[in-house]
Order: sequence, then C-alpha cells, then structure tokens
Amino acid sequence: MLRTLRSIPTAAVLALALTGAFVQAAAADPTDDPSGGVYECDNRNICIIVTEPGGNPSPGSTTPGTGGGGGGGVQTCMWNGKQWPCWDDDLGWFNSSNGCYYKRSNPQPPAGDPEWGTHDPAKGAMYDVTCRGANDQLTPLDPQYFAAPPGGAPPPPTPLAVATELVRELKIGDLTVHAAPLTTAVVGAPVWLWYDRTDDNAGDLRKTAQGTGFSITAVAKYQGVTWDTGESDGIGGTHQVSCTGAGTPWTSGSTARSDCTYAYTTSSVRQPDTAYALTARACWTIDARVDQTGVKVGNFPPVCRTSEPIELRVGEVQVLNN
Repeated sequence: MLRTLRSIPTAAVLALALTGAFVQAAAADPTDDPSGGVYECDNRNICIIVTEPGGNPSPGSTTPGTGGGGGGGVQTCMWNGKQWPCWDDDLGWFNSSNGCYYKRSNPQPPAGDPEWGTHDPAKGAMYDVTCRGANDQLTPLDPQYFAAPPGGAPPPPTPLAVATELVRELKIGDLTVHAAPLTTAVVGAPVWLWYDRTDDNAGDLRKTAQGTGFSITAVAKYQGVTWDTGESDGIGGTHQVSCTGAGTPWTSGSTARSDCTYAYTTSSVRQPDTAYALTARACWTIDARVDQTGVKVGNFPPVCRTSEPIELRVGEVQVLNN
C-alpha cells in the first residue's frame, strides 16, 4: 500500500526535476515485515519511476515496446544521494536503508550445510548480498538467511531482458572453408571459394520468445561472406573478395558455375611461406522487435564467424618458346 509523500529531500527533488518522473512514497512499514527489513522500494524517502520516451507506466509495471530501449518503467531508489535501480537482474532487490542488493542464492546450500547456522531450510532461504560502498563500488558479503523473500518476487522480465536472452540463444554455426583447385591453382585462373552450408550459417535466423503480455522476435540477418585471400594488396593488407552466399561447391565433371571466385595475381611459391592462408568471415546483423507493435528493442552488435585458415598453393604456368 503506497502512502502519501509528505517530504522530499533536496537531492530527490533535483532528481525528480531532471527526470520528469512520477513520485511515490516508500512501500511498506518495516516493522510489519519479519524478513529483516528489505523491501521492493524501501528507501525511507522516495521512489522514482523513470520512463522511456513514450512510456507512462505505473510503479513496477512494464509497457511493451515503448521508447528506444525495450519499453517500460524503471523503478529507482535513493541511497547515498544517488538513484539506483530498485531491482537488478544480477543483484536482486535494493534496500536503500543500507545500500545493499539481495538475491536468492542459486543453488541453495544443501541441508545440513554450516552456512544455514541454526536456521531451518524448510522455512526460508539464503540470499546473496552485495553492498555499495561510500565510493559506489560493489562488494559481495556473506549470504544471509530470510524467512520471506526480501523485496518480494522478481518483477517480470522487460522486453529488453527478453530480447537480450533471445539473442544469446541465436546459435550461428562455424564455417568450414574449401577452395578448388587447392593444390594446382595457377596465377590468373579463377579459384572457386565456398564453405559448408548448414541451416545455421548460410542465411537468416529467427527466434521468438514470450514475455508477460508481449512476445519478442529476434532476427539474425545474413550479410554475406568476405574472403581474405592471403595475397598482399601492396599497401600493407591483403586482397578481399565479398560474396553474397556460401558459394558453390566444386565437383568433378560438374557444369555448374561458381558464384564466388578469386584469381590470384602472384605465385605463392615466391612467398616466404610458399602458400596463401585463405579464410572466410560471415556476418549477421541482429534485430529484435516487439511482435505486437513492431517497435525495435535494444541495439545489438553484429555477430560474425571467421573460419580456420586453409593453405592454398598458387603456381605459375611456364611457357616455353621454341
């Protein structure tokens, strides 16, 4: 039950003015909680709902697809004159009376472990404790026992949290590269380039996950492959060739034409290693959106896969004049 705010510290007033956020009082009377005085927003002063552009949520709520970072309100607490998230996915609930985060230990100590002390595992749980110091640094402390969950159950994942986990689950395969001819390539003749095509390395990948009242779809869009030929470009680098797909495998007697080739201009026999190191690098851009609104969630960097090198020997055709 939220209570009417009677006084706001100067620092909180300044924070409120800067964020344009909504103000609510602290959550519950600490004397009513036998768990040790840790609350969802027990800051004794003020709770601030920081909203992304376009969002206007109530305390603790999430609104799918608002703003540029995944939507929803972010509830913050005051401690040491600064705002801190009341919930952190890694650290748990924040207690602004002491600057500490509390999160249920996973895994729990086995029954009979000395860590339980005199407490009964059937009547409570151990919680990881991480506290901020005077310079805002985080310091883990010994786990503590609570009969009731500090702060309550974790809030449902935000669209950004769902999207981030979804992107982690997008499995993009490795590249195994080939070239033909491999041992008899000659200067000026096209060399076929390709890598083994699989479902997870040669096209777009898509994955969907359900959140609370929304769903997120993440797409890894294939951007093609760039081959490093290993041949010097004369200016400190090597020649590169870009192809739109995995390439056409060469087979003896085939009449197919390759869609990815490169013609070497210099024999590898004259190089210090007598062979070129040939590699391929394929990349995917990542896009995650709320299905219900089409709004983009998060900004994820491209994902690339680089193959192990293979050796390619390139010779020269010798022409004799009689």
